[in-house]
Amino acid sequence: MSARNWLIAILTSGFALTTAIPAQAAVIWDGDASRGTGVFEDIAKGECEAPGSVTAVDDATHGKVWRFHKPAGDRRCESRGIRVGGGKYTFRNNTTVYLGWRSKLSSTVNNNAIFQWKSYASHIQNFPVVLKVINGRISMLQRQPGPSEKIIWSQPITANSWNHYVIGLGLSSATRGGWVELWFNGVRQSFTDGTQRYACRTFDSQNDPKWGIYGASGTTVTNYVDGLKVGTGYADVAATAGSRQ
Repeated sequence: MSARNWLIAILTSGFALTTAIPAQAAVIWDGDASRGTGVFEDIAKGECEAPGSVTAVDDATHGKVWRFHKPAGDRRCESRGIRVGGGKYTFRNNTTVYLGWRSKLSSTVNNNAIFQWKSYASHIQNFPVVLKVINGRISMLQRQPGPSEKIIWSQPITANSWNHYVIGLGLSSATRGGWVELWFNGVRQSFTDGTQRYACRTFDSQNDPKWGIYGASGTTVTNYVDGLKVGTGYADVAATAGSRQ
């Protein structure tokens, strides 16, 4: 083989090799506070109205973080949905998604949610998965059609302390066709049924993630949120290596 033909063969082989490698798990969305509120689909239309606010502030440990501030007289201060490539990202039935972030609450008073996997459009579940505080414990509420609601996991937390969460969702509109996974401060959790993958319905026509604070009426609560990521695998959204959880 001539030197020219040998070079062509090598280059062609390399091209075939690189193009044949399948796409790996990847980050779908990076909601870092330094990128501005445009990373969210909505924070204004009834989700967090003045005097409540969503702002990027400096944290001594994590740098720029989101500050969701809900005054005592308000019902909620949340974001809704995410934007990717300049447009609203649509989550699809029969796909897998992982959501990761860290949170620090100014108060562990009972609330309705610090995170919602919320249903919209023509739905029957309202919220398939919620994280909320009950009696000083961060708790996961799962709602099935019916409706049937269960607390499927809980863990004590303290105010003004950072905690990292990863929620994995196998999205399915079948009654037990989907699933939920949970990591708390880097440790995979078991649910009340003894499994680490809770079978349930997780997709309800249209679903969006919501972060912030909802409920806790009569109490001023601030939820600091950092490291927001959405991906197709756990590693895409896990706490940054070497960082404080």
